[in-house]
Amino acid sequence: SADTCPSDVLTCTELVLDSQGQLVQMNRLPGGNEIGMVAFKMKLKTPEYPKGRDVIVISNDITYKIGSFGPQEDQLFLRASELARTEGIPRIYIAANSGARIGLAEELRHMFQVAWVDPADPYKGFKYLYLTPQDYTRISSANSVHCKHVEEGGESRYVLTDIIGKEEGIGVENLRGSGTIAGESSLAYSEIITISMVTCRAIGIGAYLVRLGQRVIQVENSHIVLTGASALNKVLGREVYTSNNQLGGVQIMFNNGISHVTVPDDFEGVYTILEWLSYMPKDKYSPVPVITPKDPVERKIDFIPTKAPYDPRWMLAGRAHPTVKGAWQSGFFDHGSFKEIMSSWAQTTVVGRARLGGIPVGVIAVETRTVEMAVPADPANPDSEAKIIQQAGQVWYPDSAFKTAQAINDFSRERLPLLIFANWRGFSGGMKDMYD
Repeated sequence: SADTCPSDVLTCTELVLDSQGQLVQMNRLPGGNEIGMVAFKMKLKTPEYPKGRDVIVISNDITYKIGSFGPQEDQLFLRASELARTEGIPRIYIAANSGARIGLAEELRHMFQVAWVDPADPYKGFKYLYLTPQDYTRISSANSVHCKHVEEGGESRYVLTDIIGKEEGIGVENLRGSGTIAGESSLAYSEIITISMVTCRAIGIGAYLVRLGQRVIQVENSHIVLTGASALNKVLGREVYTSNNQLGGVQIMFNNGISHVTVPDDFEGVYTILEWLSYMPKDKYSPVPVITPKDPVERKIDFIPTKAPYDPRWMLAGRAHPTVKGAWQSGFFDHGSFKEIMSSWAQTTVVGRARLGGIPVGVIAVETRTVEMAVPADPANPDSEAKIIQQAGQVWYPDSAFKTAQAINDFSRERLPLLIFANWRGFSGGMKDMYD
């Protein structure tokens, strides 16, 4: 209500690089950034932390050079992430990018000449690229190329040995920066809470950053890919993939566990970020946020597991009463607090976060029913076909064992108490599962 909600529910300061590549705090108008990355330090006043909790938010600006990563973008990402680690506060990354920026030295595009092995048959290849003396004289002062002088066919030629480009940030320096922020993201996941939301797309290093942060929210119609459909088609030599959604859309990334949750739009994505944060400590030095539960602590649990297979979510969260209209059978956790993650992947295990008596906890439970795992056909392999594989309940398969380990890792770094409803018969020991 207006009486309980503070007027300053959100305050933020933009983080900007100074001339020495260090972070400074600045308040400027939206759109004042001069690079394709922005970062903010935000204070959020939430029901769990009415006095406020700090987070670092880093986001690509896809309106600047299609959100690509150059040296300045990499440096801002690095410094903002380091600040989050130093203060022990959550780091939130909003991904909308096009990967590392690989450009062309435009000043050379219309100058270079080709020395063919056989000028009459270009298919035999070329020996080198070169500049004429006139073009070399015109461009040499810009220090955008290195050349060596040769005489061939009665001509004076300057053979290109290195193309640097007069514009900074179009070559290998971007890949070096990509490696740096990938390492930083891996370190951040081990030290603080990292959450990523993919809106539009995450390509190349953008996809790596999302994966290394582990906790991923993916907006529908976005994609997470390393290269892309057009690049793969060129490698394969034929038109195989028609869309990046075939490679990294929600139908792929949610079903393989990369994306923990999918949402229909950006608003729901931000809501999910805040919902996840409500279970997590404000920093790595603080205990989990305990709230006053809506349910009595000493309440009775209405749902009773049966010997016949049942939906384990009923045990965790409760369900509408099967025979009494309008009534609710309560589950183990506080009403409405269980939030499942990775629900479409490795379905013989159920994982999520919940509250018990107002205390946030991590939850791992066991699916008792037989589930179906859909394996899509690969368009690149004409012999492949879609398959539906049956997986028995109460069994750890390679995917569900991995899912269990992933959940334990996440909850451990969130400092959540872990409740495991152990109801397994064991690991699947079939030949294929042992191979996988």
